[in-house]
Amino acid sequence: MTGRWSRLAVAATMLSLTLPGAVALAETQAQSRSDIRSPELRARLHDGRLAMIRESLKLNEAQLKLWEPVEAQLRASFDARQKLRSDWRAARERGPGERPSLADRVDRMSQRLTERAERAKALATVFRPFYASLTEDQKDVANVLMRRALRGHDGPGWRHGSMRRAEVGPTRN
Repeated sequence: MTGRWSRLAVAATMLSLTLPGAVALAETQAQSRSDIRSPELRARLHDGRLAMIRESLKLNEAQLKLWEPVEAQLRASFDARQKLRSDWRAARERGPGERPSLADRVDRMSQRLTERAERAKALATVFRPFYASLTEDQKDVANVLMRRALRGHDGPGWRHGSMRRAEVGPTRN
């Protein structure tokens, strides 16, 4: 009986020693991730992704003209997300007493969703002719490369796995 209790005591002691360390490590990693991704670095990475897409698709002159408005819409969405991110960080730094009322928060949420829908609609408007101009080989490349660009876009469902479901195909009932 004492052997069993001593094993439990050792396990409880080990857990109490490792759990705070694991929590501290997780907090440090979360903090370092957010610190590493400065607005400047995010902008550089976004520019690089757009350049990679443009170069990998090997666009001709006519396609480049159709790509420019698509790129402009993707950049506008990126800028809007960056602004929301900085607003969110500023709000986190404020004290809890300065928090807007629930009604104000619902109004802001409604406004943000309306703006997101407008940006998604604007992207769809310029993306459709661009995509139609691509060859089948270019579409295969675009389907892979644009997934990341569109996932970061403000369109509905992009962040919730709809692209993965689309790759697998329709579900059977």
